[in-house]
Amino acid sequence: MKNLVILYGGDLTHHAFETIFDGTSAFERVCAWASHFSSKIVLFTKKSSPVCAELSAHVSSESQLEVVSQDSWTKSLFIETISEELKKNQCSNAIVTYVDTPFLNEKLTADLLDMHETYAAEYSFADGFPYGLTPEIIEAGTASILAELSKSHLKAEGEKCMDREALFSVLRGDINSFEIETLIADEDYRLLRFNFEASSKINFLACKNLFEEAKSQNIDLRDAYALSNLASRTACVMQTVPAFYTIQISSKYNHPYCYSLAQVGKNPCAKDFMDFSDFTAILAQIKDFSENAVISLSAFGEPLLHPHFFDFASEVIQQNDENHAISLLIETDGIGVTEECAARLSQLATSKQAEVNWIVYLDSVEKSSYAKIHNCHEDDFEKALRSVQILEKHFENHVYPQFMRMKTNEAHLESFYRFWSEKSSPSNGKLIIQKYNAACGLLPDLKSADLSPVNRLPCWHLRRDMTILSDGTVPFCFQLSFAETAGNILSDGIQAVYKKFASVLETHLDRYCRVQEKPASSDNCSICDESYTFNF
Repeated sequence: MKNLVILYGGDLTHHAFETIFDGTSAFERVCAWASHFSSKIVLFTKKSSPVCAELSAHVSSESQLEVVSQDSWTKSLFIETISEELKKNQCSNAIVTYVDTPFLNEKLTADLLDMHETYAAEYSFADGFPYGLTPEIIEAGTASILAELSKSHLKAEGEKCMDREALFSVLRGDINSFEIETLIADEDYRLLRFNFEASSKINFLACKNLFEEAKSQNIDLRDAYALSNLASRTACVMQTVPAFYTIQISSKYNHPYCYSLAQVGKNPCAKDFMDFSDFTAILAQIKDFSENAVISLSAFGEPLLHPHFFDFASEVIQQNDENHAISLLIETDGIGVTEECAARLSQLATSKQAEVNWIVYLDSVEKSSYAKIHNCHEDDFEKALRSVQILEKHFENHVYPQFMRMKTNEAHLESFYRFWSEKSSPSNGKLIIQKYNAACGLLPDLKSADLSPVNRLPCWHLRRDMTILSDGTVPFCFQLSFAETAGNILSDGIQAVYKKFASVLETHLDRYCRVQEKPASSDNCSICDESYTFNF
């Protein structure tokens, strides 16, 4: 059978062209991989790509490449164009992947292709491996059918912007109609959430560090399992730069929630409100250090109590440009939400094409339970409900009423879910059910269910998050924010502070990944129930 390799490069960044793999780039490595499976390679690009010059230079040096360019790509257009290219080139199957994945494995690809053809599959993929090691394969007739479905009864999914799960996200809407084959990994690496691609600094550095570590240990890059195992025990691959920053711009609360650390004291060095000049200095460091990140203004306090909240929120939104994707998260009790502030922020976010998400603490479906949990007057329940309506009006589908699941309110869980999950609800069906956090025993044990995994992994928050208190202090852990710190971001700088996180991660790797039996320990990490929760 004749196969055609389809490479998607519509969202490339400059990282895809950095020559850090023994003088080659991720883009060049993917083209070299593709040449083993097709004499012709089709590259999908955007006409307005921010890396047009770099892309043009590389395309001209790759004689096999044919470029198909569009102003923008939806999932439907992507699948339709795959179908058209298969017909034009009279090919039976498309081997599909992004063009910024430097560790695509030739053996796994050959095994996947052999399985696809042996069992006459319509769509084949690999499961259990880290992202970036294998492509997807779709049969020509199936691509044609899926293209039509993405414009008809799967139109809602087809009209969404292109992403890395485009093929499967459309196909699963009618999954029982297709013959699908799956190449299963001998070991499941999915819990580690590795993304070996070069679209962001956090993932590009993971690729760079893994390549260098493999080279220093003489590990064959063609051995997918050896490479994946190396990644799973290497700190500089698991932890590159933070993806989520939660910043305390206010240390004050409207309500002394029963699940808030306000119940157990506060940082003696913390200010009531962060200075705006300090905030802009911190934000500049974050932008330079991480490039892309989610910024939450909600660490240990109610952000809308800050007298200059709008200035802080708008400053985050203003950071977005063609090289930086900085999204804003605001967790709030909703009491201070106003129509004017929401409208102004929404207009600014739209102009900057910035993402803004809101989480509103509700925790109940009726006012008496709300008042008991939040230690407040029952009237505040109506204010919180009204805030959801105001925010949804201006930030459609980006507002999440939250239910902190506790023994206190477990009886209301089902009714909360039933009400807010309806598309007719004030949040348009969006909601969050949050697990309770006893903060390593600092708060009462109100956990209604144990959700912890059987096998402990290194802490996600240690790998991806950074908490910054109102005076610039950076704790190692948001659980014990006032105990152990890595320094002060304002005086020490973000690189020096974050470098200290690596030694703590090494301890986690020794304890949970590099030994057969977990050694006995009485530190706070050993009793923590938050290590497996994931922020962005």
